[in-house]
Amino acid sequence: MNNIQTGTPVQQSVKPSTEDNLLYIAIKYKNAIIAALVLLVCLGAGTFLWMRHQQESELDASLQLSRIAPLLDRGEFKIAINGEGKVPGLKKIADEYAGKYMGTPSGNMANLLLANAYFSIKDFDNALKAFKTVSIKNDDLAAAALAGAGDCYFSKNQFALAAESYQEAAKKAENKVLKAQYLSHAGNSFQQSNQLKKAAELYTQIIADYPGTTGAAMAQRSLWQISGNL
Repeated sequence: MNNIQTGTPVQQSVKPSTEDNLLYIAIKYKNAIIAALVLLVCLGAGTFLWMRHQQESELDASLQLSRIAPLLDRGEFKIAINGEGKVPGLKKIADEYAGKYMGTPSGNMANLLLANAYFSIKDFDNALKAFKTVSIKNDDLAAAALAGAGDCYFSKNQFALAAESYQEAAKKAENKVLKAQYLSHAGNSFQQSNQLKKAAELYTQIIADYPGTTGAAMAQRSLWQISGNL
């Protein structure tokens, strides 16, 4: 086809095909594409190695924890905490295998048992510290750690903090029996700090919401005790 005015040929533009575009992109960005592929392979390998490491760590932690169980059963809490001979204690197991992000289930359980062991020997400061660092997926066990912190505060006569921890434990727990029990402990904390109105309101709530539970029975007895002072 010729130009009508000049008679010179008209250059027609040819649209590149999809295959041409892909080839162009592949050539131009080949280094970036190769780097991305290498990164994906490395991430896949890294995930695999991390999962394998976690499995091996959990196996080690559970084995070490199984050696501590008899000590706890016998009430040998100090040995359970610090270990003896070649048997590592709960403190070492928790240090190595517990944690919010990289911890193993047995490692996190060791941390909870460590907190309980400290509490059993009336070392409330270390028990509280351990309870506050417990990271565990099971809601009832996580609630137990919060309640354990409440027990520590209560033993230190810090009743306001105890009541707060018990109430948090009740919110976290899935088991209704535990919820009622933790709330009754919170009510007792209010009662001990002479906040009798708050205690009575909480006891009344427990009786209404959790009838037939041990916590409701405890709340009813406590309510009778303080009814004359309201």
